Amino acid sequence: MRPRRGAHRHWLVLSFAGLVLLGGLVIWQRPWERCGPGLDDTADAGCVGLNLASGPFRDDDPLADLEALIADHNDQVAGDYETIVLLENMTSDPATDSTPTEYVRHEIEGAIAAVWPGPGDIPHFKLLLANIGGDAAHWRAVVDRIVEHADGEHIAAVTGLGISLANVRDAVAALSEHDIVTIGATVTGDDLNFDANHRPIRNFFRVGPTNSDEARAAVNYIASLPNRRTMLVADVSDAEIYAATLARAFQQQDRIPIEFTKKYRLPAKLTGANRHDYLLKLFGGMHSDICAAQPDVIYFAGRGVDLRSFTTALAEDGACRQLPSVTVVSGDDAATLVGSPLRLDGDIAVRPLYTALAYRDQWQKFVGDEASLTYRTNYSDFENRFTRHKFAPADLLDGAAMIEYDAAATAVKAAEDNPARGHEGMANFVANIDCNAALPGATGFVAFRQDDGNQVDKALPILELRADGSTRPDALVWSQGRPLDTSPTCRS
Repeated sequence: MRPRRGAHRHWLVLSFAGLVLLGGLVIWQRPWERCGPGLDDTADAGCVGLNLASGPFRDDDPLADLEALIADHNDQVAGDYETIVLLENMTSDPATDSTPTEYVRHEIEGAIAAVWPGPGDIPHFKLLLANIGGDAAHWRAVVDRIVEHADGEHIAAVTGLGISLANVRDAVAALSEHDIVTIGATVTGDDLNFDANHRPIRNFFRVGPTNSDEARAAVNYIASLPNRRTMLVADVSDAEIYAATLARAFQQQDRIPIEFTKKYRLPAKLTGANRHDYLLKLFGGMHSDICAAQPDVIYFAGRGVDLRSFTTALAEDGACRQLPSVTVVSGDDAATLVGSPLRLDGDIAVRPLYTALAYRDQWQKFVGDEASLTYRTNYSDFENRFTRHKFAPADLLDGAAMIEYDAAATAVKAAEDNPARGHEGMANFVANIDCNAALPGATGFVAFRQDDGNQVDKALPILELRADGSTRPDALVWSQGRPLDTSPTCRS
C-alpha cells in the first residue's frame, strides 16, 4: 500500500531533519534517536562516545550552552584543521559520581581558551567532547569511536581523561595501541603510566602531578606543623587507582609516623542509599576509634565527595572531649567540593586542607624574584584568554580550567610543531616539551620527563576549604621542593 501524499511529504521533512552537516560531510541521524553522530545511547550515562556534532549528551543537558558554543566554533573551522578531544564524564550523576558537572564545565572552558584562536586569527583546531560515563564504564565505546574517527577528524590528541580509575587506564592503554597521544590533566594516580599487565604505556603524558608528588607535598606541610600526630583514612576499593596510590605514597614516607589507620571499601552498587548517606553511616562508625586515637592530623586518601561525608560525620556524630578539633589533609580531588557548603564546625571542628592541582591566586604565594614575575605573567596571559570568552573569573577557583588549559595547550603546541597532520608522530613533539623547551602554562611551566611522560617540578598550592565552600590559599609548594629549572643545563 502506498503512503498517502501528506504522509510522504512528512517523511521527507523528517528525513532532511535527520541530516547533520559536519565538516562537509552529510551524516544521517534518525530523528527519533536522542544521540547525535559518534554517540551511543545508554541507560545509565546518556550519550557516550565522541560528540561529532557537539549536540547534547542527555535530556536537559547542563552543558548545552558550551556544546552550542563549540558547535558554532567548529562550523567555522575549514581547510587543514586538526582536532583536540576532551575526554571526561560529561553526564555526571551527583548521587553516585565523584566529579560534579560544574567541575567538568570549568574543564571545558579551559580547553576552549587553549584551542580557540585570538580575535581576528584563523581557527585551525576543532574541539570535540567525548563522554566516558560514570566510573569510566563506557571506555571501550569511547575508544572505538575516537579510533574510528581519528583520521577523518584529524585527531591530534586526547586530553582531560577524567579521574584515576582502572577503566581510565585501560582507555589510555587502548588509545596508545593506536598511536593516539593522551595528555592527562586531572589524573594523578601513579599507576596510570602502566597497563593492566604492568607494562609502561607509550604515548601517555600528564601536566598535573602524580599522587606521590601530592603525598610528598602533604608530608612536608604536616612536618611543619607544631602538632602532627597523624592518622590515615584510606579508600581501598579495587578500581580506585587515585586513592590507592595516594595512600601508598603517604605510607611509604618516613618523616611522619602514622599512628593509626582506618580503611573503607565502597560497594560497586548501592541499592536504596546514595553514596553520601552510605558513607555518612560508615564514617560515623569510625567516630569512637578516631576519638580514642586523638590525631592532630588525619590524612584522607579518598575522593573529594567522600571527604564531604567524612567531615560531616566528624562534625555530627557526637562530642569528643579528647579531640575538640582536627586538621584533615587530602589530595587534589577535594577541589570538586569548591563552591559547596561543608559541615565543619560541630562536635569535632574540622579544618580541611588539600594539595590542589591549581588555584586562581596561587602565584600570590610565589614572590620575591624574577622567576615569580614570569609565572605571574604567564598566568595573566591565560586569564586574558579565558575571560575574553566571557567565562566568569569565579570559574577558576577550583583549578579545573587552569589544568585542562595546560593539557590542551600542550596538545595544540605539539600539533603545530608536528609536520604530519593528526595523531601520527605526535608523541615525539609532546616529548620535546622538556625543561629546555618548557611551555608557559597557567599552572606553571609544563615540561615532561623523558622516561615516563610525567610533569617535572610541579607547583602545588595547599588550600583550605571553608564552610561556605570558598577556599583560602595556605601555601605554595613544589613537587620536587623547587621550581622547574629551565636553564640551558637543566635535565629532565
